[in-house]
Amino acid sequence: LEPDCPSALVRGIGSNGMAAAAAGSHAKLLRELRAISVGPPDIAHASPVAIPGGRLAQMWPVLAGAGKTAMVRSFLAVYLGLLLLGRALWSGRSAGGGAAIGLVGLFLMAYGFVGLPGGVPVLAVRTAAGFYCKGDPNDSSTRNARIRHAFQGWLALFSPTPFVRTGELCTVCPFLWSPNRCVGLAFERVWLQLEDEERMAVDWVFPPGGYDPSRPVVFLLTGLAPSKHWTLTGGFVGDAAWHLSTRLGMTAVVVVARGTMDTEVQKHLFHGARVTDLRQAILMAEKVTRAVAPEADKPLGPPIFAAGFSMGAIILGNYCGQYGQETGLKGAVHFSGVYDAVFNMKFEYSVQTWQTYLTYGLKTSFFTDRTFKEAVRRGVNMPLIFSRSTASVVDIDTNFVAPYNGYPRVEDYYLDMSLGAEDKWRKVAIPVLAVAARDDPITHCDALRAQEFSAENENLLFLITDRGGHVGWPWGSRPWSRGFDFMNEGIGLFIETILADTYALWLLLAEPDPLWCYTATGTSKYWGPKYFL
Repeated sequence: LEPDCPSALVRGIGSNGMAAAAAGSHAKLLRELRAISVGPPDIAHASPVAIPGGRLAQMWPVLAGAGKTAMVRSFLAVYLGLLLLGRALWSGRSAGGGAAIGLVGLFLMAYGFVGLPGGVPVLAVRTAAGFYCKGDPNDSSTRNARIRHAFQGWLALFSPTPFVRTGELCTVCPFLWSPNRCVGLAFERVWLQLEDEERMAVDWVFPPGGYDPSRPVVFLLTGLAPSKHWTLTGGFVGDAAWHLSTRLGMTAVVVVARGTMDTEVQKHLFHGARVTDLRQAILMAEKVTRAVAPEADKPLGPPIFAAGFSMGAIILGNYCGQYGQETGLKGAVHFSGVYDAVFNMKFEYSVQTWQTYLTYGLKTSFFTDRTFKEAVRRGVNMPLIFSRSTASVVDIDTNFVAPYNGYPRVEDYYLDMSLGAEDKWRKVAIPVLAVAARDDPITHCDALRAQEFSAENENLLFLITDRGGHVGWPWGSRPWSRGFDFMNEGIGLFIETILADTYALWLLLAEPDPLWCYTATGTSKYWGPKYFL
């Protein structure tokens, strides 16, 4: 491996992988951000709503949903099979009786590993794994072919965790074992005044050397209504902010959805069809970064990208369709989202299992006494919301979100939220890469409509993997040391591919912290670590 990668292409990245911040730019940007910030909302602190019956009463749908998951059913079958097999070997009963018990135990264990029959049926996946984009895949002169080749080369290095074989385990395990690498990560909070008199927060995260105007600014959109601040949970958003800033020298901007984490609203709650909040945050970033840009770059400022996860992916895709050529973004990449939320309603396995857990989180953290009273004033049946009848996200959207925000039906809300509705997908004018797994237990990858959309719009690209779960993709034989690196590196690779005029890409990988460089000249393509350069 001796790739032709001129040192100039790494644009000053030093041994710690960071581009040196331009002198004074960081201090100037901080002044601009602090000048534009309006401060937290001037409203009295609202207490969490008193949950009828307490939290335990809201757990029953979660327990019922967990019992329907293939993961829990298989675990119980294997566990019970082991108990029976152990009893047969230990009991010392007659050979016939002990053999019968042992045989039942073996059958249960076998069913546990291959899948227990019955349970909630899983909606069949029609989308094949692969990279979808418009254009000739062999024509390396086109942007889409370059992106395809870059990701194919990178995926050759990706090794899915061999002992995590199902989408449900790929979803759960990274949250259980991934280290919180963003603990103590410094950020600058900026409050924005929104057009409906609410306020929202965005947290700017800078590289260790400070803001670098030569490197991109990347917006990060969170999942569904997180209750804790992203630095405390240690999930994929915090990991991405840490990776982009600490390893790649970019500036990350975490969008704190209104009323979530440690913020409050008066009455206009977060919902998934609203894209104007993201719009105002991007316009603010354009304004302040252009103000501090070097004189030659002032008309443009640094390139701005966005990455979304789960619900953030849905919002980001919809935003790109609604604003077309006026997004203010150079490109966008998102994970485990959907473009057709109405189709995802058919995913009954998700509705009856995993959505019960998400709904519990919404019921116990999303509402305050102030928003509870506002909901009652708007005619929402709040006792129904806190009953066992409202057990899934679809139920929450049907019984609360749609009526609270004036939608006649939940389908109308979902159409407003979906990029695939009303030909919004045809208006996408920047490269948008959607990444999803075929075994995702929460959002169905067919709801992206990858083949249909990629064939008609060159700006809609899709990477569909066989395994990965929902915002999971555990990596390697020691996945706990990699965190959410699949998504982290996917974001970095996409950004650098879009920006690289010479089609030279570099990635900072986690172990043993090599600088991987991908280059292509004509038909020659190479991957190699930095010590071969």
